[in-house]
Amino acid sequence: MLEEGLFRLLEAVERLGLNLSVVAWLSIAAATVVMGYVLRRVRQPRIWAAAAIVTAVALAGNLADYFVTLHRSPDLSWEANPIWRNVIDAWGLRAAKWYGLSGKILVSIVAGQMWAFYLSNQKRLFPDNARSLAEFLRRMGNRSETRGQRIVALFTLLSFFFAGVQLLYFYIAYLNWIEDPELAGRLPSAPVAILILLLALAAAFTAHAYRDFRSWEGR
Repeated sequence: MLEEGLFRLLEAVERLGLNLSVVAWLSIAAATVVMGYVLRRVRQPRIWAAAAIVTAVALAGNLADYFVTLHRSPDLSWEANPIWRNVIDAWGLRAAKWYGLSGKILVSIVAGQMWAFYLSNQKRLFPDNARSLAEFLRRMGNRSETRGQRIVALFTLLSFFFAGVQLLYFYIAYLNWIEDPELAGRLPSAPVAILILLLALAAAFTAHAYRDFRSWEGR
């Protein structure tokens, strides 16, 4: 069921054509500039060190996916991503390779920036008080009084997940690398892997945020 939903989504995206591919690249390029501006006042070395690590990990995963794809399908004839495939059809293989590589690099940079944003705005998610983990989750973000503050708090939460979901590309690269169809068939499909990763990230976020809340509360 998850696989069928994914295939329908990919077909719908492909029908949107090259314009969506251009918009997608411009959007991620603009995001790097906008996030750089938003983070201009962040001065804590620990935050930027953590962001650099996240960027490096995201880049490793994204490049693994990119180069394994080219290794298995040098002409990208097996490529399933409709955004990338539309570029191949319109501009040719060489332009598509540069499109994919630059896109992977930009996404990795944004992942690091998102992690920096999460760390520098994490306290926006903390409740005014909480005596247990359940109460922490129930009251999380209750110090946000205005719509703007609530939007920033939501974006802070999404930043954690955007950075974390880059781990998926290691698994995608592994799936693409496998040549044994029986082994590949026994492994979780990409949609199932996404669901598992999101659940794992939710657990990781809960543990990380609650730990930092307790540390912050005890100061």
